[in-house]
Amino acid sequence: MVVAPGRSSRPGALGRTTRIADAATCPFCEGHEAMTPPEVLALGRASAQADTPGWAVRVVPNKFPAIPGQEVVIHGPAHVTAFAELPDDVVREALRAWELRRAHHRAAGAAYLLAAINEGPAAGASLDHSHSQLVPFDHVPPAAADELPAFAGECALCAALRDEDGRTVRHADGLRTFAPRWSRFAYELWIVPDAHAGEPAGTASLADALMHAARSLRAVLGEGLAWNAVLHAQPLRGDDPFHWHVEIWPRLAVAASVELGAGIWVNIVDPDVAARELRSVSE
Repeated sequence: MVVAPGRSSRPGALGRTTRIADAATCPFCEGHEAMTPPEVLALGRASAQADTPGWAVRVVPNKFPAIPGQEVVIHGPAHVTAFAELPDDVVREALRAWELRRAHHRAAGAAYLLAAINEGPAAGASLDHSHSQLVPFDHVPPAAADELPAFAGECALCAALRDEDGRTVRHADGLRTFAPRWSRFAYELWIVPDAHAGEPAGTASLADALMHAARSLRAVLGEGLAWNAVLHAQPLRGDDPFHWHVEIWPRLAVAASVELGAGIWVNIVDPDVAARELRSVSE
């Protein structure tokens, strides 16, 4: 458990359900660089002067971190509020920023880096301008640690992929997007490389797969969909076997007594049906 009372001061911290901060007041928009902490990385700016306009993607410390060192990757200078509406080149640059900051945090001695997208109030986003979060940990967090045994010896994810052809939504560039049979959320998607690897080797293919997933979910489930995506990758220290993957969770229902009290997830949409619907809008 983490107690972070400073988070209560962030915009929309207490149960926000409507949008806040239009382009005129959004701290993530181009021209408002002084409204964020000083940047730690900017991509696409011709000028060497930090915290000035002209960037394509910008990384800044999270002003209200849940974990020390938490960072925000701002997805482009324009006030785009849906990942599915972002230009392709902005998404590719955002994931390149993930890769560069992963290298930075490894060199700085972090044990693990969480990369995640929260879109919409129901998914925990406190600002509407599309962005992602990078969270360094000085230890391997429980969710990642719990996965490690599955990749030791014969990889359980490699084995599981052999049975997912029928639930595959997209298969391109060595990456498979599918609605796994073990889905906890309605329309849950995983993006998994065919080749067993601990972390992405380059991010362009992953960017394309993420954009396809976001746009397919939006086509089926409508605008305003709240969702989370998390990159599960190898710890930054040690050489534990790992099969990296991305998990995408549409937030269509609220976890209730069975989920929270018994730890049993109730999925109201058959993954086979979800895969068919998502394939139908992307073919």
